[in-house]
Amino acid sequence: MINRILVATDASEASNRALEMAVKFAELHKAELLIVHVIRDMQIPFEIKEIPELESNKFDAFNDAREEVMRKIAESVLRLAREKAEKAGASNVQTAIGTGDPATSILGFAKRRKVDMIVVGTRGLGKLKGTILGSVSRKITNNAETSCLIVR
Repeated sequence: MINRILVATDASEASNRALEMAVKFAELHKAELLIVHVIRDMQIPFEIKEIPELESNKFDAFNDAREEVMRKIAESVLRLAREKAEKAGASNVQTAIGTGDPATSILGFAKRRKVDMIVVGTRGLGKLKGTILGSVSRKITNNAETSCLIVR
């Protein structure tokens, strides 16, 4: 039985297709739909932090501003995804924002919320590019403790 479905979105075409598919499954199984967006952790190289012109307080202000902007974007992405899901017929929709590595964050969220299925989109980069670039969907399917649906 599928009671809880997690779908990850970054507002890309691939994740929009995944959202559509997740909504169909949620309707079919009368399941709760959990929509998650992950804010990637962007590490600033240590060498840049050591530049004398970048005083600590300026650097901290930059990080704070970036985080605020990224959170507002995440909230907007999730609001639009929720609206699409509800318009398409999903009745029990929850949203959440994760941070860090997308695959790790999605897997952690899925485990904590005890989801029955993870749905993610893929850009279809192919084996070589996907391996070199590190595909989020590949990391999820390789490490998930539950069923996964990869939508192309």
